[in-house]
Order: sequence, then structure tokens, then C-alpha cells
Amino acid sequence: MKLHFTSGYHPEGDGQTERANQTLEQYLRIYCNYQQSNWASLLPIAEFAYNNAPSATTGVSPFFANKGYNPNLEVHPEHELASARARDFIVDLGELHQELRRTITEAQKSYQTSADARRKPAPDFQVGSHAFVKAQYFHTTRPTKKLTEKFLGPFEIISRAGTHSFTLRLPDHMRAVHPVFHVSMLEPSSPNTIPNRIQSPPPPVVIDGEPEFEVSEILDAKIDNRRKKCKLLYLVRWMGYEGTDEETLWILTTKLDHNSKLVRDFHVSYPGKPAPLAT
Repeated sequence: MKLHFTSGYHPEGDGQTERANQTLEQYLRIYCNYQQSNWASLLPIAEFAYNNAPSATTGVSPFFANKGYNPNLEVHPEHELASARARDFIVDLGELHQELRRTITEAQKSYQTSADARRKPAPDFQVGSHAFVKAQYFHTTRPTKKLTEKFLGPFEIISRAGTHSFTLRLPDHMRAVHPVFHVSMLEPSSPNTIPNRIQSPPPPVVIDGEPEFEVSEILDAKIDNRRKKCKLLYLVRWMGYEGTDEETLWILTTKLDHNSKLVRDFHVSYPGKPAPLAT
């Protein structure tokens, strides 16, 4: 047995399991009641029906592939088998498995040929370079995806997790996202070839003797119950840090005393988000 980790965007790795789940859902969809409260009791019968149906790839049922015969619901009085019959059964089962391996290999090659005809070669990413991540499966607080960026980043590639997956160095506000991405989710980042077109981030402004950075907008809010005192945090975007690793950061609400208007505007736009307690 070989352990194989798959990602959510690589159907070649776990597409067979997802296809089997769709078939079981089709069985349950037909026979379950209106309240859908009896699907658990129907699941063993659906599993038995699936395992006893012939596969389009192998031509035989999964039960026949594992046991060498299809289950018969009739009762036979014969229950004692001689050792010669058991030996013949094992030989036939071994020959069956070899034939099934050959059939599955031919079917996989056929699927791969049709898939490779529409597939572009994957970019050759190197450790230490930067890449963009598709924003298709990321959930943000922005009202619509039509006006949202198609790619996030760029982020630094810190390691190669597999033959077709890479590990990225994500910022702190994305620490809940798994940093390993399939190559189909990445786009290479080309360096800027125009000289003097990279603007340095602005320096902090000193207010009451303390350095302060200007906040462009507030993106999100959350409650961190791990903290003992102040538990409310805001995800802010800093002015002038667009496109850098320091563009956004989770900060405490006590750090936004000079941005009360931004906080008020944020809660007007998103009334369901956590807000400071009224004093």
C-alpha cells in the first residue's frame, strides 16, 4: 500500500472516489424520503448495489474483482468445500486480478491520452521564486467576485511538496489556509523589468511620540478567545503597501483609536461582524 496525499484541485488523484460518491448519491436521491431522514439506513443497500454492478473500466463488479464471484442471494445446502476446490479458486482469483490490472492500465492510458490533448505543460517553478495563487476558491468579505482580483500574491515558493505541488510562504492573515497548492492553482510571477518602477513603502507617521502607519481600509473583523483582555481584532490594509507581504495584518481594536471613522464605516457595511462593546 502506498500513501498518496491529494489536494482539492487535482481530480486525477481522487477523482475515482468522487465519482463513486456521486453514484451513491444518485441511489440515495431516488429512494430517500422527502425529509431525507432515512438515507443512513439506505446506505448499506446502496453500497451493496454499487459493489455488485459491473464497472465500465474493468467490465466486472468490484465484488467480483475482490472475491472472484458475485454474491448470490439464493441459499445453497452445500457448505463444505474440498481443498482442491479452494486451491483452484485461489488460482483463478490470481489470474482474474492480473487481467483486471491489465484492463485498468489500458483504460488509464486511454483517459490520459484524451486529457493530455487539452492540457498545457505546467510551468517549471523553482524554490525561492514567487508565484500567484488563483483566488477562485478563496472566500473574502468583498460583495462580489466579479470585481475581485483573479490572483493573490505573489508569494514566495519555499519548498516542493510533491511532483505537482508546492509550498508557499503565506502572510499571517492567511495562516488558516493550507500552504500547499497544486501547480494548476499557481501562476508564475515575472519580475518588473522597468527600472525605478518599484516604489518603496511610505515611512510611519509619528503621533504623540509613537510611530503610526496609515490604514487604507478595514477588511474583516473577528473574536480571538485565546486572548485574556482585548479579544476583538481587525484585518487592515496599510496605505502604500499594496502587493507586498505586509499589505494586510490583523491588529487589536485598541490600535485603531485614530481610525474611528474607518471602523464605523466598516460596521455600517457589514453589520453582522463583531463590534466593540458600547461604553
